[in-house]
Amino acid sequence: MKSGRGLYAGAVVVALVAGVGLWKPTQVRADPDPSPKFRLDTTWPAPLPAPIGYNPLTWPTPTPGDNAAHRWVFGEPASDCVDADGHVFVFSRGWETGVTGPSGLQGAQSGAIVGQDASASAKPAPPILEFGSDGQVVAGWGNPHLVAPPATDYGVSTYLPNGAHGCFVDYQGNLWIGGNGDGVVQRYNPAVAATQGAAAVWDVQIGVKDQCDGDPNTSPVNPTCNENLSHNSSHTMLSEPADIAVDPDVGPVSGTRGDVYIADGYGNHRVVVFGTSDGGQTYHYVGQWGKSCGAVENPSVPNTCPGGTFGSAGGGHPHCVVLGNDGLVYVCDRPNNRIQVFKKTCAQASVEGSQPMCTPERIIYISNFSNATAANLNAMLLAGTRACDIDFWPNLDTLGSLSTASQKYIVNVDLGNDNVWVMDKQSGVTVGALGRCGQAPCPGHEAGDFAFAHTVASAPDGKTIYVAETITGRRLNKYVRVDEDD
Repeated sequence: MKSGRGLYAGAVVVALVAGVGLWKPTQVRADPDPSPKFRLDTTWPAPLPAPIGYNPLTWPTPTPGDNAAHRWVFGEPASDCVDADGHVFVFSRGWETGVTGPSGLQGAQSGAIVGQDASASAKPAPPILEFGSDGQVVAGWGNPHLVAPPATDYGVSTYLPNGAHGCFVDYQGNLWIGGNGDGVVQRYNPAVAATQGAAAVWDVQIGVKDQCDGDPNTSPVNPTCNENLSHNSSHTMLSEPADIAVDPDVGPVSGTRGDVYIADGYGNHRVVVFGTSDGGQTYHYVGQWGKSCGAVENPSVPNTCPGGTFGSAGGGHPHCVVLGNDGLVYVCDRPNNRIQVFKKTCAQASVEGSQPMCTPERIIYISNFSNATAANLNAMLLAGTRACDIDFWPNLDTLGSLSTASQKYIVNVDLGNDNVWVMDKQSGVTVGALGRCGQAPCPGHEAGDFAFAHTVASAPDGKTIYVAETITGRRLNKYVRVDEDD
């Protein structure tokens, strides 16, 4: 076993050996299992930079006269995504500090760094960090400015999507990001943005900053962004989008390459597609599908929400959108613990406020485990939000529907059970797990446990999977395929 690395196996027993506060997991070979096994690389990523005089608002220009080194802390990593070179991008929330006023902390996501995160010298990392496959930071950028008092919406981001959430790197190398507290998805050229630092400028924005596809309410923060008052039908506006995917293939409805699929799913309850007829300079509405079920399924009693609908409450309806090389669109219905699979031709235009529907080709419930004990299965079925995010493995993420990798497995982030499942794509059966507990709930803060695992991304090397833990986990994990002779 390599020093500093833990060895894990989905659907295998993991033994813990105590010693000086450390543990060393060991693979125990039982019945033959063709599913892939992965180990956690505990040396990854490398320590974040500590620039002298670092100022998040002026980066890369330091504060004059400040001779202290300021370690970067990224707080909650909201999402991770991978480019064609195997670089990992993380959209984090440490900069979303909010402002304290008479009513307490307003406009803040829970991702802000706190006293327990760092020493007095540490500061929030730039909102977007780029890591090399070796774990070293390649670049950090993003505009972290927030609205200041006495504005009623103080604490809200002035430029980036409020409520940092999903990210995706497309086939042209552009980085797309969205926020679940706003109405926009933004596109950046990472090479250009890296030189701009805190003044990084998007080159495409879909939606309207600080406005959502919904009725106004009394909230001082983006008052049209609300899942209970969404219209779910706009051709120009979004409502708290969770995730993004870009198709390098010609869209069957748009007739052009580069369709942008958006899981418009914290305020709205739809997948919405925008296309481009000028090579990505501008984007227009193509169509959409999906609406609220009007309820959330009981975790242990599925099939009460019709296919094509999404859970009504709790956010993440839908929470992810991923393009398969089978020509289908895989969508996380997080509240209902299922992955719904659709044809691209589902995208149809809303007419006068209508909410187009489409029947899925299949529905994969996160409930079929190949090697769970009866007790562990009963425990897992108690949990909701079992379909938080997915990727395929192996996969070339940036190529989506044109990926030449096999995409044999679905890697599914199970938020409710604090584990990440390796599922056979064809059958939907869970055949392995990244967590050290195997096919069982695996909450905790030790290496190999998960605490609010949120997003997953497959590296183009065909060996590596990255998992971002947000809220309580606040870390980025690298899992590497275990060879049979390892």
